[in-house]
Amino acid sequence: MSSEVDSAVANLLHPNAYHPCLLLVHPQIRRLEIAAQELANRDGWHHISAGRELAAALFSEPAAERAYRAREWVETAIGAAAPGPLLLTEIDLLFEPSLHLDVLALMRQASRTTRLVVAWPGTFENGTLAYAVPEHHHYRTWPRPEVRIVTLD
Repeated sequence: MSSEVDSAVANLLHPNAYHPCLLLVHPQIRRLEIAAQELANRDGWHHISAGRELAAALFSEPAAERAYRAREWVETAIGAAAPGPLLLTEIDLLFEPSLHLDVLALMRQASRTTRLVVAWPGTFENGTLAYAVPEHHHYRTWPRPEVRIVTLD
């Protein structure tokens, strides 16, 4: 784990943390998985695979209810881990357009009660956070995202 990640984690865990949400950003899923596994093994944090658990929660829901249930799932699953820290990985399903979620806003909101580290597949360049790559059909950007971000090597 890099000293930048260690420093960001220490800041996250500080009782008066300004940004209780930390995004670990890298465009390669495998790199994010490695970093998440290192944190989980080293620090013993609770870990949620958002894609796997959200898919199970939405499986029997009618299509018209899925957006509401997805938002509810995020709030409940992350809130249950309060005060955290919680490691959230495999967030891709949250970006499904039919769910109509602003994933970054949800993460910031959830981090008010639960200190949160999110493995974020994308980039952070020139003050703009991106999910995925421009060619990806779920690509999104946020200028000045107002969360702590560490771009992994």
